[in-house]
Amino acid sequence: MSSRAYTASEDSLVHLEHVAVAITVLPERPGQHHVGILHKNESVPEICLLHLAWHNELKNSRPKPTYLWVTPPIPKERARQVAAFCRRVYKVNPSGIPYAFSSASDCFDKQTGEFMAGPNRYGLTCATFVLGVFHSVGLPLVQYATWPKTREGDNEWQRHIIEQLKENGASPEHISHVQSEVGAVRFRPEDVAGASAADSIPTPFEVANGLAEAILAKLKDPGNPAEAGLGD
Repeated sequence: MSSRAYTASEDSLVHLEHVAVAITVLPERPGQHHVGILHKNESVPEICLLHLAWHNELKNSRPKPTYLWVTPPIPKERARQVAAFCRRVYKVNPSGIPYAFSSASDCFDKQTGEFMAGPNRYGLTCATFVLGVFHSVGLPLVQYATWPKTREGDNEWQRHIIEQLKENGASPEHISHVQSEVGAVRFRPEDVAGASAADSIPTPFEVANGLAEAILAKLKDPGNPAEAGLGD
């Protein structure tokens, strides 16, 4: 297990220098995980959690002490750039970011931080949101081509998301777009956390998957209060 992966009880966020990836278990869906980016604003200073909570719900708030956090293997100066880009992304996307299964690569304007919707880009998941932020700063966390095209449960999960979008009032046009993406490669929250725990990035699937299993085992530890959610 990476020495850079901590529960809140193991290490306080006061030790966070610039940026980290945070993962938790969703209380309403046991077995389902959620991931976001912890980032520190040195001028305040304060630590916030930036995450795509749901369709058009981009949140940046004080994190709850109910997470496991991982510091990616990147230099301090680059980590500071990621933290600054997080603040930019939140500022320039006031209407949030759509929820869909599009690719994480090149999804944000590298200068402004604006999400770039387009003919073949309809939205992100919580996991691809994190990947997209790091990718846009020139620090891709994963080797995209090494990810399996399908894993057990991925298509079912994607169809479940579509049903949730319907129930929560997403537009018919958006639902149609998301339906067209069923079968897209899925990057799971634990994949992102595992990739961040590797010794170097971008991380191939085999390495990230092994670290993800260790992270999930740590999240299941009954002494870890990680089931109450990441942040408001």
